Amino acid sequence: MARDDLPGKADDLAVVLSVSEFQLAHAGASSEEDDEEDPPERSTWGKLEFAEHLGELVVERWSGVLAGPPDHLHNPDYSAVAGRMNRLLRDIRDGGDAIVHVLSHGLIEPGSNELCVVATDSLPSDHRDVFETVFGITRFLTQARRCSGHILLLLDVCHSGAGIDPTKAITFADRRAFVIAACPSKDQAWDGRFSQAVSDVLRGLAQGHSEIHPSERFVRLTWFKDAVHKRVQQLSTDAGHPVQEVVSSDLYGLVTEFLPNPWFREDPSEVLNLKNYWDLQEFIVGNVHESLDVHHYMSRASGRDTTQQAQSTCHFKGREAELERIRAWLEKGAEEGATLCVITGSPGVGKSALLGVVVCCAHPQLVKGLRPVMQSIPTRLRPDPRSRVAAVHARGMVLSQVVDTVAAQLDLPPPPEGWTTQKLVDAVAGLAEEPLIVVDALDEAMESVQISVELLLPLANRENLGGGRRRACQLLVGVRPYWDKLPHLAEAAGDPRQSLVNLDAVDRAGLREALTDYIGEMLSETDTYLTRGEERRMVAKGAAERIESHAEGGEFLKAQLSVRYLEAAAPVTEEEVERALSGLPLTFAALLETQLSEERTHPWARPVLAALAFSAGSGMPADAIADVAPEFHPWKARPTRADVRSALDHVAFYLRRDVDPTYGTTLYRLFHQELVEHLRCHPRGGPGPSVGSLADRPEGGPGTGPVKAS
Repeated sequence: MARDDLPGKADDLAVVLSVSEFQLAHAGASSEEDDEEDPPERSTWGKLEFAEHLGELVVERWSGVLAGPPDHLHNPDYSAVAGRMNRLLRDIRDGGDAIVHVLSHGLIEPGSNELCVVATDSLPSDHRDVFETVFGITRFLTQARRCSGHILLLLDVCHSGAGIDPTKAITFADRRAFVIAACPSKDQAWDGRFSQAVSDVLRGLAQGHSEIHPSERFVRLTWFKDAVHKRVQQLSTDAGHPVQEVVSSDLYGLVTEFLPNPWFREDPSEVLNLKNYWDLQEFIVGNVHESLDVHHYMSRASGRDTTQQAQSTCHFKGREAELERIRAWLEKGAEEGATLCVITGSPGVGKSALLGVVVCCAHPQLVKGLRPVMQSIPTRLRPDPRSRVAAVHARGMVLSQVVDTVAAQLDLPPPPEGWTTQKLVDAVAGLAEEPLIVVDALDEAMESVQISVELLLPLANRENLGGGRRRACQLLVGVRPYWDKLPHLAEAAGDPRQSLVNLDAVDRAGLREALTDYIGEMLSETDTYLTRGEERRMVAKGAAERIESHAEGGEFLKAQLSVRYLEAAAPVTEEEVERALSGLPLTFAALLETQLSEERTHPWARPVLAALAFSAGSGMPADAIADVAPEFHPWKARPTRADVRSALDHVAFYLRRDVDPTYGTTLYRLFHQELVEHLRCHPRGGPGPSVGSLADRPEGGPGTGPVKAS
């Protein structure tokens, strides 16, 4: 990536201090002067022969992620160190961010417990006046509190953990300095391993090995600290030395902008061309809101996975009547229209597809970027854009997260004490124009009952002070029919004054026709069927009939996956068509096994998928996949970073992605619980159910419950 393309700021401030040579003696120092108040290190400091090289390496690696190279002070005397640090404090007095990396000897002043850094002309450590010639970290951090800017301090010195102590008594909001230290306060730092680890992590970041999510403009320090710690551990193990522990001040939730993500691209004009998923993601984050799960809504609206490319067409089929009904509900005024519209139905029946189309068409910014896609939907079915839209993919969320997400997307100024559900309801009702609030996958939220009872129903039932009914908003909710868990929402949805769209109540003949059109359109985009219209129509009709008659729910999702199988089968004769259709897999596990059995399957595909089957929560980052996948490899081999990334690309169709809320990295998970259970039972392949035995398995087994990562 060219330097001009880096997302850093023009006023990046970075300083690297490296000291390799030290004053070894001091006239007048004698053993008679030693007493109990002297520091514990009673000898002169040895030469750090590695310091110059590592200092230059750290400078080089920081240059790969910052807008400009850091200043490098090698072997500075005490006055040079003090002068440079004072100048840095002046530079950030009114704002900005600065990075300081220190590689030297360190010692702790008795009594004050202050961490001090040794300069090249500092008095020897056995001299009583040594603390007048070393640089005090505590004093530096105290001075930093008077600045408006922020400092990231990386300390590769012995006892460096003591530098964290001055930050502990300061509230997070008022904190100006953040420290990552090579070792705890009572320990030693060895051979510059911390500096080597910092340079290695920065190199991986610049080369794209870090898996930082492309929607993240800056790298989170929580991830950076843990990555450095992991690398220091590896360097210690490789050298046969005890493990050195990297420690830090509280970094969670830090929003300061120290480390630009080199793989974040700022220009939204690229995104408008819809070249690929990441371009689209950048547009959403930069122009809409980072909490909008673009992959979820875009992929459901377009009828296919958007990870590899954002298609220029939309394959939304089979729910035209329901979409027309939702559009009519959206157009009705507050006096005559229902406040609440609930979309329900079994897994894979098309709830998210309907909501995805509504969000992509109604969102005022999103519709600008997706107009080429949404134009594939007939005009009479397309909802009009709204001035304010909040769209929440509630999977895995708690109530407070949903509240914060809605408030942020509606651009509501937060109250001084933070949001509560009642404050949000009041704020939404007070807007000049009623917004549209969309909540999908409510049943998959961690606090689905609380979200329903404490937020959604109060929004739906909002009354004004005069007693007359007034809508606070229009509320569109996607949920599976788990009404025993959500009885209050079921009661509200069943109210004649509200709207309930049940996608399980479907006309089977209409479903078969819609499936035929859907499969046919997707086959027409493949090279195999591009010029073979007669075979394409025959295959689409036969596949739709087989899916509709055998699958009990999730028909469109299975049709989407089946196109890959049908493309590979490439039937020509009527007999070959019949053979391909009779072998068409009808379960997610069978469809996966079909792909894994192909000769061109990636060698790490199954171990990577098996690792993901044992993940928890929102998924697993690539580094963790590399650690777990060897367990499922035939020879217990360990994949390289390139192996893991290539395998993830190969099986991307079966994956979903999230952003780790702590580290900002990409999390991967399997998109359906049936795949989780299948791969847990058969993580290494070999003996087990054949593709044929899986193909006709009834749909009432695994995978019919809530779709979730384990």
